[in-house]
Amino acid sequence: MNILFEISKEHPTLPRNEIFACLKAENISYKSIETNDDVLIISTNADMGLIKKVANRLSHVFYVNELFSICPNSINEIEKHAKKHVIDLQGSVAVRSTNRSKNKNSQEIIDKIADIYTKNNKVNLTKPDNEIRVFITDTRVYVSKKITAIDRNQYEKRKAQFRPYFLPISLHPKIARALVNLSCIKTNETLLDPFCGTGGILLEAGLIGAKVIGSDIEEKMIQGCKKTLDFYKIPDYKLYCVDVGDLTKHIKNVDAVVTDFPYGKATTTKGEKIINLYTRAFESISNVLKKNSCAVIGLSNKEMINVGEDYLSLIETYDFRVHRSLTRYFCVYKN
Repeated sequence: MNILFEISKEHPTLPRNEIFACLKAENISYKSIETNDDVLIISTNADMGLIKKVANRLSHVFYVNELFSICPNSINEIEKHAKKHVIDLQGSVAVRSTNRSKNKNSQEIIDKIADIYTKNNKVNLTKPDNEIRVFITDTRVYVSKKITAIDRNQYEKRKAQFRPYFLPISLHPKIARALVNLSCIKTNETLLDPFCGTGGILLEAGLIGAKVIGSDIEEKMIQGCKKTLDFYKIPDYKLYCVDVGDLTKHIKNVDAVVTDFPYGKATTTKGEKIINLYTRAFESISNVLKKNSCAVIGLSNKEMINVGEDYLSLIETYDFRVHRSLTRYFCVYKN
């Protein structure tokens, strides 16, 4: 079975790598067929339940579909291809599209495919048994059947201002979920955030079934984090009010670490120089993280990436422009 992921363009590399990390977390064997700025296509023998489980984790994908055909963006080629690869569908059909092409004939393309796929099936635009997805780019047209749509609105509903306790510097839930996914954490494994703040990262990890541990040097943050996790009914968590250098006194052998380091300006470092805090933090993380496991860490200074390499192996880095004066660097390290 070939699976097509319709990916967002919010970052040049993160959407694809988030998918790969989730496939790894769910132990899904696959072969990558095609990857570009618009789609990722894999071939896999995984059952539909596992594919849907992966989809439910994702934050930078719009749809997950079963691919039928790929053809050049040409009316003649599309008609020929669609007829050749038409699938015998059981039940009603609706044809819907995503158009990322400047081609003026895009509606003609959609109409042509709709004619073919609705020829022997009843059309139901409200609750169809089968939703045919037509994804159009400047050069290619992908025809597939929707497996599931990603509920991206859920992340907007969990933004910091809608939680019982928040700070304006909190990560957007969509970013927090992506970072959790990049750690390859599995259901029932344990994820640590040693600078948990108000609990945004722990919340996203808990919602996908991970056991979560948070620590912070400020008691008010621990209490705020507890309010967040309780509000969203996260069942399996532990929180510690402790300096990051003392983590090993309370925590050991976690399966993943995901955290956003303090920046010094908007968050307190208790007067400690950032370089010293980061060094102590990386050392503690390397001591509590299982070997061959991942730590995904947010940094505000690109030069600090090298500090982490004294304790962990750098795998990849993602740059995110927050505003004119702040770029965050989210780094994936391996212990």
